[in-house]
Amino acid sequence: MTDVQTEEKPTLVFDDKNYVIEDLSEKAQYIVTQLQDLAQQGNATRARLDQIEVARAGFTDMLREELEGGGDDAPAEGELVN
Repeated sequence: MTDVQTEEKPTLVFDDKNYVIEDLSEKAQYIVTQLQDLAQQGNATRARLDQIEVARAGFTDMLREELEGGGDDAPAEGELVN
């Protein structure tokens, strides 16, 4: 007996309906591609914002320490000196 493998075609679920992407018009396929790209950009932007917020919090803590007299004029070990 031979196993028959069937390939499932990529589909889109939109408004509770399934669409086979290759059966869509070129314009609809283009729009789907744009929506996918925008979703990826949104994810990348959220990740970048998380990085910025963490860095900002770190610099805020560094400033707090410096202003409270915890910092000295000599660079700490491993600290970058310009």
